[in-house]
Amino acid sequence: MKAARLLSLPPYLFEELENRYQAAIADGRDVIDLSIGDPDLRPPDSLIAKLRTALDRDLHHRYPPQRGHLSFKASIRRYLERRCGVEPADDQILVLIGSKEGIAHLPWAVCNPGDRAILPDPGYPVYHSAATFAGCDVSTVTLAESSGFIPDPSHLSRACEAGARLLFLNYPNNPTSATAAPDLFATVLELSRRYGVVVANDAAYADVYAEGSATALLCEQRDLLESRAIEFFSFSKMYSITGWRVGFAVGHRDIIGALGHLKANIDSGVFGALQEAVGATLDGDGDAYCEQMRRRYRKRRETAGRLLDKLGFHCFSSCATFYLWVRVPSAQQSMDFAIQMLDRADVLVTPGVGFGAAGEGYFRIALTQPVDRIEEAIHRLARL
Repeated sequence: MKAARLLSLPPYLFEELENRYQAAIADGRDVIDLSIGDPDLRPPDSLIAKLRTALDRDLHHRYPPQRGHLSFKASIRRYLERRCGVEPADDQILVLIGSKEGIAHLPWAVCNPGDRAILPDPGYPVYHSAATFAGCDVSTVTLAESSGFIPDPSHLSRACEAGARLLFLNYPNNPTSATAAPDLFATVLELSRRYGVVVANDAAYADVYAEGSATALLCEQRDLLESRAIEFFSFSKMYSITGWRVGFAVGHRDIIGALGHLKANIDSGVFGALQEAVGATLDGDGDAYCEQMRRRYRKRRETAGRLLDKLGFHCFSSCATFYLWVRVPSAQQSMDFAIQMLDRADVLVTPGVGFGAAGEGYFRIALTQPVDRIEEAIHRLARL
C-alpha cells in the first residue's frame, strides 16, 4: 500500500532494463556495466587510515553536531578558498549525508506547495522527484547540444519572471558532461536578486575534470553568499567514496539555515569519524589524489572517445565528469538501443530518456570501469 503522495512520483523507467540485466547476470553472462556513476577507483589509502584512527575516538560514537563539526567546516572552508576563492562563515556551510540527500530536501525547505520549480531537461532525476514530492509546480528548461547544453538566459528570465521559487542547475553536468562559463552563474544570480528565486547548483562533479581545466562553479561568484543561492558538493566522486555518504552545501545563511532546520527534524547528522577523516584528507593529500584521479579518467575518456569515433558514434565533447553523452545511431529510441546493447553485446548503458524528454536520442556511458573493460565494451558494440 502506497501513500497518495508517492503516486505523484514518476515511474521507474528502467525496470525492464534492470530485470534483463539481473537475468543476464543470473545466467552467468559477462555483462560490462557502464551505466552507473559509481567510481571503481580505490579511495586514498591515507583516507582509509584516517578513518581507522578516527573510529577509536569515543566522541564519534555519540551524536555529532547536527550541522557538522566545526573542525570539518574549517577544512571545507580552506578547500573552498583554494578551489573557489571564497571563505564562508560557519553558518553558511552545512554538512550533508551526501549531496543527493541535501538536494532532495531543498524543495521541502524553501518551497511551499504550488510554488514553481524550474529544472533542467535532461537532468538528474532527483531534481524532478524532490520538487514533485514537495508539491511544487514543475517546469523545465531544455538543454540542447546546439547551445552546449547550457540554458538560454532569455528562457530562464521568462521562467523566473513568471513567478518561480526555485531554479536547479547542474554544472559540471550529469548526464551531458557539459560545463558552464562564469557568465551563466552571474546571470542566474542577477535573476535571483531581481525575482527572488532560489538558485541551486549541483556541483557533485566539481573536481572531476581534465588536468588544467578546472570548471567554473557558482561559488566563484563573489556575491553567492549574499544572494539567494546554494551550491552542493560531494566527496563521493572527489575521493571515490560513494558508499560513505558525506557532502556539504554552501550558500546564503538563510537558505543554509532553512535546510539545516529541516534536517534537524529528520536526521542526526553525519557520522563524526567520517567528518574527521575526510577533513584531514581535505587538508592533507586530497588534492594530490584528485590529480591522479583526473589523469585516470582522462585516459578512459580519450580511449572511449577514440574507439566510439571509429565506430561512427557521436560524443558530446567535454573535459568534465566521468560520463560520455553519446547519440543513439539512426532513429532508434534510447531505451530500445540500451536493451539491444544489453541483449546482443552484454553492455549496460543508461538510456537518455531516463533523464527527461530532451535526453531522448542519447545514451550515457559511465567511465567507471578499467580501460581494458571499456575497450572491450566498445569493441562489442561492433556486433550491433
